Amino acid sequence: MAEENHCMYFVKRKKRYCRMTVKKGKQYCGEHQESSLMIAGVEEDGVRDKRVRCPIDPTHTCYESKLPKHLKVCNAKRLIDSQPSFIVKGINVNQTHEVPRHVPLSKLNQLVIDVVIDKVKAAYGKLPQFPKAVLQHEILANKVNDESCGRAIKKHLLQNSSLLSHLEQAGLAQDDTCFIEFGAGKGKLTYWLGQMIKDKKSSCILLVDRSSHRHKSDNKLKNEQSPLAIRRIRADIADLKLNDITEIQEFDRKVGIAKHLCGSATDLAISCLVRAMQNKPNCNVTGLVIAFCCHHRCEYVSYVGKQYLEQCGFTSNEFTILCSIASWATCGSSLNKVSGQNDSEDKSASAKNSTSSDRENIGRKVKSLLNWGRLEFLKNVGFRANLVYYTTTDVSLENMCIIATRN
Repeated sequence: MAEENHCMYFVKRKKRYCRMTVKKGKQYCGEHQESSLMIAGVEEDGVRDKRVRCPIDPTHTCYESKLPKHLKVCNAKRLIDSQPSFIVKGINVNQTHEVPRHVPLSKLNQLVIDVVIDKVKAAYGKLPQFPKAVLQHEILANKVNDESCGRAIKKHLLQNSSLLSHLEQAGLAQDDTCFIEFGAGKGKLTYWLGQMIKDKKSSCILLVDRSSHRHKSDNKLKNEQSPLAIRRIRADIADLKLNDITEIQEFDRKVGIAKHLCGSATDLAISCLVRAMQNKPNCNVTGLVIAFCCHHRCEYVSYVGKQYLEQCGFTSNEFTILCSIASWATCGSSLNKVSGQNDSEDKSASAKNSTSSDRENIGRKVKSLLNWGRLEFLKNVGFRANLVYYTTTDVSLENMCIIATRN
């Protein structure tokens, strides 16, 4: 039970009572009074006062009579007012395209899914064979071979080692370069990148993440008194105007890096780099190395390979179907739940009766098509780009990366 001086509203999502304090003689806090009593307002000194959503941040409410005062002190307003110039809402999102409605596969006619699968097979048949290049960088050799490292840690080390080797092999680890890690998380990739380039002249690393993290590895670089300039900013990639970050303007080259940049974040990062390059001629983006992840979370408005998919015959409404099918690559057996079929039943070429391995294969083909659309986009804006299997599937099922360079 909730304590007597605390709100009696039970928060289902947190599986506990609200911990906000309440006025004497009241059962609920202001936020939950309307939800709990199912009324439009409350009696306050004989006057009915309605609670309304804050126009700045609709996730919270206040009394209508106190709204003018609330707007002056709202924490959300303070946050907006303090935003730096390099935060521009939605700058990297293509707002001109209509967002197709997502419909779960379980709600679609099987013939619709089969039509999309046939298009996938036809388009994939025109793609080249992707090379497997699992590399290891000497900077991580001792750590990778350390037997005290757990299996989960070693998997990340192996991926970081290969990605950094590809970065160096592509000629992107040069002097006078700003490396930008998108979706940096705790900065583990940045840490090993810092070890690799610490002897380079006039270089820096910019870490971008929309969340705040504890125990960040970039702090270790600072504690080791690394000569590199290191800066971390908290921002959504969709809102990041790269040219306005003054600390990186002095560097001649810009290189984007990321490991397992989830879904639409990959497209936003590519758009961010390309926009910076096109809007400011002296912003020399020389390349990028990005390992893909979570294609089922791609979004049509931000996806950069629309033109390629259209050339393959896919419609905008079929994009969400493609994203759903992409998930079969990592959980191929899930369609059994959708179709109500078992692998032991009669099988055909259709998705409904295909085996788990068949569905996984189709899912991987969709991932490759989505990645190829990104490659085509980069080629159209002046990059040389390749798709590579940079690690093995036993290390990560998301084992493909894109390597793009530009003079």
